Amino acid sequence: MKEEKITIPSGEVTLTGGLTRASGESNESPIAIICHPHPHYGGSMHNNVVEGVLINVINRGYSALRFNLRGVGGSGGRATGTLEDGRDVKAAVDFVSEMGGFNPIYLVGYSYGAWVGLHHAISDNRISAWAAVSPPVSMFDFSYLEGAKVPKFFVAGDRDDFLDLDVLKELVQRLDEPKELVVIRGADHFYGGFEYDVGELVGGFLKGLG
Repeated sequence: MKEEKITIPSGEVTLTGGLTRASGESNESPIAIICHPHPHYGGSMHNNVVEGVLINVINRGYSALRFNLRGVGGSGGRATGTLEDGRDVKAAVDFVSEMGGFNPIYLVGYSYGAWVGLHHAISDNRISAWAAVSPPVSMFDFSYLEGAKVPKFFVAGDRDDFLDLDVLKELVQRLDEPKELVVIRGADHFYGGFEYDVGELVGGFLKGLG
């Protein structure tokens, strides 16, 4: 399957991204929108974890969209490093919704991408489920997740210096079902050598939703 280069309008700027459509005869397929890590620290849609998730989702027969937040790669504007970047997540959801042929819509966020992505997801009923890879709970406030009703999936490494596992476990415990947290032994925040494992876990979660 070939990834199409796409552009996504987001307010006054244009974002760059890639769309891979599921093969097959069906007129409609599930799609995962994947949000990359912090733009101020080299995060982009070509991040190793983003690609690990992308490959697994595609191999399971789903469509996938990844994109650069504003100020990253060929995307216009400047990244704010705040929850305002969630407007670009909304733009990506709008893009696939208006294009049609994708249902349900899932969201996957890695690190900073989880913070801004999930913040949008909780108020967008077009998103049927979401997964958070290494949400940096020691750096950002994720209490906004409390009350979320859709299926929720978390992945973290036990050597991650950007999150306190106990804090993450306490957060997950407070959330409504359905929910799941998987800890990868030996993995740090950047998942070098563990990209396939992350992709397998996230892809398995999404596939299990039916």
